[in-house]
Amino acid sequence: MAKSKKAAKKATADTHIRNIGIIAHIDAGKTTTSERILFYSGVEHRIGEVDEGTATMDWMQQEQERGITITSAATTLYWNDYRINLIDTPGHVDFTAEVERSLRVLDGAVAVFCGVGGVEAQSETVWRQANRYEVPRIAFVNKLDRVGADFYRAVESIRDRLRAHPVPVQIPYGIEKDFVGAIDLIEMRLVYNDEDSQGAEIELRDIPEEMADDAATWRERMLDAVAEFDDELMQAYLEEGEVSPDAIRNALRKGTLARKIQPVLCGSALKNKGVQPVLDAVCHYLPAPGDISVVKGENPKSHDTIERKLEPSERFCALAFKSAIDPHGDLTYLRIYSGVLDSGGQVLNVGREARERVQKIFLMHSNDRDARKSAEAGEIVAVVGLKNTYTGDTLSDPKNPILLEPLQFPDTVIAMAIEPRSIADRDRLVESLDRMALDDPTVRSSTDKETGQIVISGMGELHLEIIKERLLQEFKGEARVGKPRVSYRQTIQSKERGESTFEKTIGQKPHHAHVEVESFPDDSVEHPEVENKVSKDIVPLEFHPSIVEGVSGAVESGGSLGYPLMKMRVVVDKASLRQNEGSAIAFTAAASEAFHNALDAAQVTILEPVMKFEVQVP
Repeated sequence: MAKSKKAAKKATADTHIRNIGIIAHIDAGKTTTSERILFYSGVEHRIGEVDEGTATMDWMQQEQERGITITSAATTLYWNDYRINLIDTPGHVDFTAEVERSLRVLDGAVAVFCGVGGVEAQSETVWRQANRYEVPRIAFVNKLDRVGADFYRAVESIRDRLRAHPVPVQIPYGIEKDFVGAIDLIEMRLVYNDEDSQGAEIELRDIPEEMADDAATWRERMLDAVAEFDDELMQAYLEEGEVSPDAIRNALRKGTLARKIQPVLCGSALKNKGVQPVLDAVCHYLPAPGDISVVKGENPKSHDTIERKLEPSERFCALAFKSAIDPHGDLTYLRIYSGVLDSGGQVLNVGREARERVQKIFLMHSNDRDARKSAEAGEIVAVVGLKNTYTGDTLSDPKNPILLEPLQFPDTVIAMAIEPRSIADRDRLVESLDRMALDDPTVRSSTDKETGQIVISGMGELHLEIIKERLLQEFKGEARVGKPRVSYRQTIQSKERGESTFEKTIGQKPHHAHVEVESFPDDSVEHPEVENKVSKDIVPLEFHPSIVEGVSGAVESGGSLGYPLMKMRVVVDKASLRQNEGSAIAFTAAASEAFHNALDAAQVTILEPVMKFEVQVP
């Protein structure tokens, strides 16, 4: 059984690096597991507890007060000569964007499941996210000391609800208050954590006689599941010969990397049982950066597909997956896919065509920093000095640009209004909102044209509550905050026409324009599309952008109700002007009014967000 390395030593090679995340439903025990991992690996000298607000990975004030994870926290630890870059992600659905951007850059994941609840609502969400990014994972069934815990039921829920292929490599000895430890089906020994050392000391004991038959049965099932991934193991298994633990681990690793199976471990993180085997499993079964042979992107000019090997000898490329506001210099978190990044070096922000200089490079431990002179392929680091780089941007070698697939975030579902007490406070509030949007891309803000209120939208009521608290703390001013309201959408049910004539004298010069539009529903488009069919022979081309701008602006305003429009098209099919009286101002105003007239005549339908939820009770 592995023991921690107290000294932080550099991983011996690329094969000894693991970039992993802890993912789960809220309250399944992600952060509790992460805290034990830090303690047993020697990074921390005491165990932080979520309920006491002392968890290292939950460093934000709002996290400590609520006992939940809000933002993903990164750290680096060492275990048996392996360097593990670990990200602890939130479980609450309001902060699912944190999970999304973490899984986008991670090589593997540990999915934590509650031994009582098994697969829960957010378990399904994070599992689908991991599937989308093709992330190999292992499973840890936690909380087996709780009343109602059932390891085998939890495994079945993983199989049935997630359509996964869980392969237990451990089974529990005892359950609920009688939970003692886990039986290792590979070594066929009982793994016992000594309680006097807070679980740090591990004993390998013989399997109790009453569990021998169950252990043999589950070992057979494990061998059945993994035999197809290794020919030597298959032959030894069929000949009923001795199958070595290394052969089993090798087959488990092949199946895990192929995403055909998910090894399952068990324990109780809160009771300090079963965490070290999870670290061993991370090293044994989850991929090193080199196991993912290439990263694919495109040439920003020709759009041809480009591949880069995940090696330091390749040209540099990295993805910025997170920005964090920091009083000592805003941080940009990077996953380096290829090449080497040096402190003080210059890189290219490919999408924005801007050169950036990296002032400092850090390995992060939650919100603490460890300065580095350089970082190379396979590493996750934070850098200071990037002025024009935001979440989802690609950085690369200036002479060999590559554009990686960006991050995608869901639309917001709820909004609230906030008003500063004075005009002087407004600029600070807007600046704070802009900075917060860099930290959290799911924070959106806009100004209501009719009321002048600043409207903040987010992923849920808890999300809005956190935004409000952070704003008022950072903003350090007073503001009135309205109640959250649902961010409705609207669409039209009928085809209608609208027209408008703009005729006005401005600065002693007459301005004239006439525009006609037709709006009609179209389920094939998510967002409204505007098409201009006005002939250039009737209206000069110089005014066509103004026509489209007028209609597009009116569409974005949402009409009298103000909700975003969707599933519709607008066609501008007629326009005219008087000789020498046409102007951009006139056509923009006429086009906008014509669309509003068409919208007023149409049958507008309010669309409410549809959500699926589950209520779980003991």
